[in-house]
Amino acid sequence: MMSTELEIKNQIDKIGEAWEASKKTNNELLEKQAKLEGGQAELKEKQDKIDAALNEALEMKKALEETQAAVKRIANSYEAEAESKDVESFNSAFKKWAKRGMPQDIRGLDLSEKEAKALQSNIDPQGGYTVNPFMGAIEKRLFDTSPVRSLARSVTIGTDEYVGFLDDDEFGAGWVGEIETRTDTSTADLAQKRIPVREMYARFTVSERLLEDSEWNIEQWAQMNVGDKFGRLEATAFVTGSGANQPEGLTTATAKTSNGDVYTRDQIGTKQVASTTAITTDELIDFRGLLKHGYRANSYFGYNRDTETYVRKLQDGQSNYIWQPSFQAGEADTLLGQKTVVFEDMADRAANAISIVLGDFRSSYLIVDRVGMSILRDPFTSASSGKIYFHMRKRVGAGIVNYDSLKYLKQAAS
Repeated sequence: MMSTELEIKNQIDKIGEAWEASKKTNNELLEKQAKLEGGQAELKEKQDKIDAALNEALEMKKALEETQAAVKRIANSYEAEAESKDVESFNSAFKKWAKRGMPQDIRGLDLSEKEAKALQSNIDPQGGYTVNPFMGAIEKRLFDTSPVRSLARSVTIGTDEYVGFLDDDEFGAGWVGEIETRTDTSTADLAQKRIPVREMYARFTVSERLLEDSEWNIEQWAQMNVGDKFGRLEATAFVTGSGANQPEGLTTATAKTSNGDVYTRDQIGTKQVASTTAITTDELIDFRGLLKHGYRANSYFGYNRDTETYVRKLQDGQSNYIWQPSFQAGEADTLLGQKTVVFEDMADRAANAISIVLGDFRSSYLIVDRVGMSILRDPFTSASSGKIYFHMRKRVGAGIVNYDSLKYLKQAAS
């Protein structure tokens, strides 16, 4: 079996090959566009295929480098070994069930005890298929998500609200002569920042027979899947959360489009570009210029996969591509020499959209954890129908705590 390190190396090699092919094809396309020559459609089709291959290699490299929890999401499957007699029982039961129109209630199918247990009583995409003795691994879909938690700062509290302060003002000071009168200077104004804790929940039922008879731990599977969904739900909120029963998202603060390099409390300095969908290299350079040098070392450009594909084709005045892939395991790709991260929940390039963020997210954004994921198993409410309720909840809040270390790039209104 290939080691993870070797797999990552193979993906890096694929990234390098695809990147060189992408640059070559894009250069040929730009040349034909400049000369108004034919053959552009064929080159665009070729470029799309190369982009797809490059995206696939970048995503695979990212997946191989993800945290243990994300790796579990990819590999969470259970493969059961079964005796041939179990397979035979299932096959015969399945034929009877399918022949009768695949009913939810299998009690009228005249199944033997072995057949009934093999088929199970709730054949349903929400879980019943797990009793198949020969189905092998349950393949788990990999959902897109945004890795804000890994880049932001987090704290755990014991109350329902985090209360902190924005130390974003300064004391006045000045020069004075040896015997000149000293007048009062201004006093720094501290602003209070409150981050309320919000709640996610899930409430679902599982049949008692399925819990008892399933050949793998369906209860644990349901808990892990809800936990996975909670993780994706909070990841989306960390980017686009409205603040109403949700955390405040990274991209939902007030965008300050005039004098974006000048700090204003509760507003994010913003570069508004000239187009609703296009972004130029010069605009990206101006955008990066809004962020103070002291924040740049730990800052990332953040955008979704579609915008990443777009900026990969941008060049500077010397025809150098401003986006560069990483050829080192664990290292981020770069744009204008700045690290990048893909936030799948970022908006696409469209009118008035915040399509790119740039910031030191550890300084900018705070995640407040109140309780981990709590689970309540309720076998009583629906005991008469043979079902068990599961109540699951998680409490978390988040918000921007430094409006100076985060910047927005916003598309034109029209």
